[in-house]
Amino acid sequence: MHQALLRAEAPRLAVALDFLAAAARLGRGLNLPVTMYDPVPATLPRRAGRERAQLLVQSESRPRLQRFLQAWRGQLAARRSTRARWSLDVDPLEF
Repeated sequence: MHQALLRAEAPRLAVALDFLAAAARLGRGLNLPVTMYDPVPATLPRRAGRERAQLLVQSESRPRLQRFLQAWRGQLAARRSTRARWSLDVDPLEF
């Protein structure tokens, strides 16, 4: 299974979760064959005064995951958020 983890951090957990929920809606709108899970707080939800959350995406095929990520990343970059910072980790080592 091939995975990618979208991480978001913000001053409040609700802001990070809202950003990830919007990202999930964008991703599901692409109608590409990946499995996308609901956003959840990170294992260590608070670090350096910021709240963190994450969203997992999986695919059985690396090329399908890469096609999805290329399209999704472009949409995420276009939706600049001043309230949440985000990063995308492909094949994450830890959740």
